[in-house]
Amino acid sequence: MNAARRRTIPDGLPNRVYARSGSWYWYSKNDGWIKLCRIEEGEAKMLERLAAEKRKRETGGTGDMPHRVAEYVKAEAHRHREKSWPYYGNYVKAGFADVNVKQVDAAYISDFIETNWAGKAAMQNAMRAFLRGFFVWCKKKRYFAGVNPCDDVKIESKKKRDVYITHEHFGMIRAQLAKHPMMICMIDLCYLTAQRSTEVRALLWRSDSPKCSWVDREKGVIHFVPTKTVESSGAAVDWPITPEIEEVLERARSTGKVKANLVIHTRTGKAYTPHTALYHWREACRKASLEGYGYTIKDIRAKALTDAQRAGYDLKAIMEAAAHTKQSTTETYFKQKAVPVSEIRLTLPKTA
Repeated sequence: MNAARRRTIPDGLPNRVYARSGSWYWYSKNDGWIKLCRIEEGEAKMLERLAAEKRKRETGGTGDMPHRVAEYVKAEAHRHREKSWPYYGNYVKAGFADVNVKQVDAAYISDFIETNWAGKAAMQNAMRAFLRGFFVWCKKKRYFAGVNPCDDVKIESKKKRDVYITHEHFGMIRAQLAKHPMMICMIDLCYLTAQRSTEVRALLWRSDSPKCSWVDREKGVIHFVPTKTVESSGAAVDWPITPEIEEVLERARSTGKVKANLVIHTRTGKAYTPHTALYHWREACRKASLEGYGYTIKDIRAKALTDAQRAGYDLKAIMEAAAHTKQSTTETYFKQKAVPVSEIRLTLPKTA
């Protein structure tokens, strides 16, 4: 859609709200066109959605931070693959509504992060990264000329996750996914290849791109290109198609009614979204009465690498399988480390 144009004929709609293709849209000066609802849902629904969208975007503050953040998100959103990235801007606009860019220092940012995400290291790091990028952009735009205030912001280190899915519990979760055979194929491939669910969900039957993971029948391997390394170290791994993996691949091929290029796909041939996969996983854990263990899909990779270590594979081989460039990264995945049994045997001292 193009930018909104001033009406020449009154139509009774709120300011900057227009009817297009059977829906009502609101034109936000900072974020462009925002779909409110279908026209058939009624004017009351439209007004309710309009009020909600305005509350999210119009902070009513006195500082210039909200406006600059809106500029930044609009200019840089296309560079970020993370879908939630633009929404980080909404948190910043609300938290710095009465602050000017030139006023922000490390104390402001630390207070903002610690107040909103205490004990959540991942979110704290995400917000610090967002703000660091924002101030780099502000400096280029000459909105301020100081040192990036995020450089002096320290984030509490993320606590090591020490969760291991036992063989018994893994089987119980698989059993509860009987009505979702494609989901079983996904978690089986996650385990047998020790790859992240992101790579497994994006796995293709064929591809000519060096940046895609795909099944190479001719060479008998799966070319895995981890999304975390494709733009950095470029680390990748070719995983042999073992008989066990071949069985899962054939199961996935026969399960899908639509012959999509994606190995793991929905009934309509589309990719499994993280939300869909997580929903089915959580439901399976609930039905298996395993909610209290806090198992996540990410724990499958940790289980696979831990089981490989237990099976006697050396650290270098496991590092290569996981496409890691640092030994310390691989070691964080090992759970339930073996506790040594002392061979020392003492006897009580004899008395005189």
